[in-house]
Order: sequence, then C-alpha cells, then structure tokens
Amino acid sequence: MMTNPGEAGLYLWILTFLFWLGVLLVPLGLFLLTSPDAVMRLANRVNRWISTKAAFDLLNQPRYQEKAFYRHHRLFGSLIVIFSIFSLYMLGIYLGQTQLMDTVHRLASSEFGRWLILNLYYILLGGLMISLVAGIVVLVRPSMLKSLEAGANRWLDTDARLEAFDRVHEFPVRILPGRLRLLGIFVLVGAGYMMYVTGTAIY
Repeated sequence: MMTNPGEAGLYLWILTFLFWLGVLLVPLGLFLLTSPDAVMRLANRVNRWISTKAAFDLLNQPRYQEKAFYRHHRLFGSLIVIFSIFSLYMLGIYLGQTQLMDTVHRLASSEFGRWLILNLYYILLGGLMISLVAGIVVLVRPSMLKSLEAGANRWLDTDARLEAFDRVHEFPVRILPGRLRLLGIFVLVGAGYMMYVTGTAIY
C-alpha cells in the first residue's frame, strides 16, 4: 500500500490512462473485426513513400574550410592561446592546491571518487597545455599542421548506410491481409483485459 500521496496520485493517473486507452482500443478492434477491407483501403491510401535522397545528398557532400582557417590563422591562434592561458591560470593558479582539495572532498565522498576527480583535473590541465601549444603553432606557423591535416582529412560516404532509410517498407500491406480479423480479436481481448484489471483497481 502506498503511503506517499505523490506516488498514489501517479499510480492512479497511470491506471486511469490505461483504462481509457483500453476503451479507445475497443472501436479499433471492432473496426478490424467487421471491416477488414476498409482497413486495407485506408492503409493503401496513406501508404506514401517520401524519398529523402535530395536531403541526404545535400548533407553527404564534403565541405572544406581550410582556406578560411589559414587565411585568418592569427585570429584563430590568438583565440586558442588566450582561452588556454586563461583556463590554465584559473585552474592551476587561481584555484590553488588548498581550494582544489576542498572542492574534491566536497564533490566526492569516497577515495575512488576523489582519485577520479583529481585524475580528470590533471587530464584537463594536460589538454589545455596541448591546446596552448597548438594555438601557438596556428598563430606563428600554421603550415606545420598541413601534414597532420592531410592525414586526418577523410570523407566518410554515408550513401550505403542511408539506403536502408530510403526504401519503401510496406509492412501493413505485406503482413496484415487475411489476418485483420484475428488482429481485431487480439485487440478486443487485450482492451477488455486492460479495462478489467485497471477498472477493478480504480473502482
């Protein structure tokens, strides 16, 4: 028995929702049971194939931004350097070792939690140092990154993977003919059972 009023209200709401869902399923089951041909005509009428090829072709194109990056390398490099120095100062100097340990003890109650937070902190510091070096390279000599960029610059064609979404799937037309009345019986039995169980629990 639930003593929490909030849990009891949520439980009652779920039961009421399932009860009325069962009520709404009754006409659907009767429709499937008495008019299967009308159901198939309706299914064929709403069965439309919307091709996504045009939208996917627009997305599935390589876009190169290297020229803009190299043209404004001083701006990008300066931003990276400023952000890295500011973050290193805030985390490494302004925060301080004492405040760092107080923060770690406040965030984590176990030894493993403290160890994990400290390691993430040092990993973050290492990443900021790497970004500082990368920012200096971008600012002073961006041509050093061209060989790295050429090795990492790959275009992944998604046509083969997206073909599964760009097909006609006629599940109702292929599976349901000849079985609509049986499906209607299952829907009616399920709706009746749902209404009986939830109705006895509510009332």
